[in-house]
Amino acid sequence: MSSRQVSILSRKAFRKRGKVLKEFCDTTSIHGLKYITEENIHVLKRVMWTLVFLGGILFSGYFCMQMWNKWEDSPVLMSLDSNRYPLKNIPFPAVTICNVNKVSKTKLLQYMEDPRYKDVTYEKMQETLRYMTKLDRAITNEKELEYLNGYYEALNISSLDLFEILRESAPSCKDMIMDCIWLGLPSPCFDYFSFVPTDDGICCTFNGAKYDDMELNIKSKYRKRTSPCERQWIPYGTCLKLDANIEDYSVTNGKFDGFKVLVHTSEEFPDVADRGFVVGPGSETFVGVKGITTFNTEEVAKGVTPNKRQCQVEGEQTLKYFPQYSRSACTIECATRLMQDRCKCRPYFFRADRGTKLCDLASYSCISDAYEDVRQKEEVFCNCLPPCTDVWYDPEISSNVAVLHVYYKDKTGVRYKTDIRFGVEDFISAMGGLLGLGLGLSFISVFELFYFLCLRFIFPSSKTLFRNREQEKQVQPPGYGNNIGSSTSTVGTAVSVT
Repeated sequence: MSSRQVSILSRKAFRKRGKVLKEFCDTTSIHGLKYITEENIHVLKRVMWTLVFLGGILFSGYFCMQMWNKWEDSPVLMSLDSNRYPLKNIPFPAVTICNVNKVSKTKLLQYMEDPRYKDVTYEKMQETLRYMTKLDRAITNEKELEYLNGYYEALNISSLDLFEILRESAPSCKDMIMDCIWLGLPSPCFDYFSFVPTDDGICCTFNGAKYDDMELNIKSKYRKRTSPCERQWIPYGTCLKLDANIEDYSVTNGKFDGFKVLVHTSEEFPDVADRGFVVGPGSETFVGVKGITTFNTEEVAKGVTPNKRQCQVEGEQTLKYFPQYSRSACTIECATRLMQDRCKCRPYFFRADRGTKLCDLASYSCISDAYEDVRQKEEVFCNCLPPCTDVWYDPEISSNVAVLHVYYKDKTGVRYKTDIRFGVEDFISAMGGLLGLGLGLSFISVFELFYFLCLRFIFPSSKTLFRNREQEKQVQPPGYGNNIGSSTSTVGTAVSVT
């Protein structure tokens, strides 16, 4: 086929495509296109309608992009599900009480009568225990800690021995709590207390989860509550009469007397040093707690990734040292791993891998730095999202005259629901509305575009191309180069090759 014939066929195909395009513009339901291709129209009107149509594309495109970004970045929405949620579905919180005095002077003097500690002065042991119960003191005193560590190594006193001194000399639950009432009854209130290590020394936790640390021989008591929840609001809940015993102070972590108290969920690590509030001696403190719960819908769990929904569905992430996932437990586990990697040891208040050695005094600066890094840059070192189904407590504190009351301030709690902000049907509806507003585009318009583009535009071109190739094969038989002057005919078509 000569180049002239190819050029003629190309022009015919172009004209045919132009006719198809004009037919589409004249008949489509998309607004404005028929005015652009209308015959015998003034050029200014054609330009005006072209600009209007392009404006509609820009308008729809911009807002559709905004809608897409909103769908991608904020796919879920937390909303109030009920502000009258029954308290029977919200467990009573754990209450951790830490004495400002970390060591009983009487107990410490008795314990140091052991012949192993005959060469250790009372003042030096005080200084040692002060570092062990307040980590931030260790950050700027590295040389002093190294000296103390060498001092105890020379006396063959291990870090485990020092922990035993701290545990045995710390004020016990019965030392601090003179009287305990739970649900209006004095018994069995004391059965719900556990003596557990925290970041603020060894403290007493009411209604805490089971705590076992085989390396340090710690096994807390755990008793499941079965009492009716209707009585957890005032005047019931728990009422504790606390004894600060100021005369027995030896190692204190504050410039005040009394206690630090934290209200938290049972599974959480009691980070009293960061979040606890103060209860002073000679005052009656009422802590009215608002129970708040969250839950997620099934669509959120299945259709949205954790990073987009910003929470963990139950079972998505398990912890090594805690039986149940919570953000606090995840952060503590992250800090523990960082301490094991950096410092090759663990502090006494964090559980770790079996066989991990207990940190000696020389390592306290290292674990203090690691703990501070996690607290200040949690998003860098850890990937700890809150659970989608969670419980937390909002305490309201008021003081009057001599005891600690913790109770639910209302007979109901608050429940929040995490649900899909935009489902697929919402997204399609929003996009359809924007495209309809800007261009008059509908589902029928999309099918029209598909019909003209594929069935009327592409397929006929493919068919023509196929027919031309068949014709070329038939007009160029074998031996074509030796019979240039010959001619060939095809069915319905005669082409002379010269």
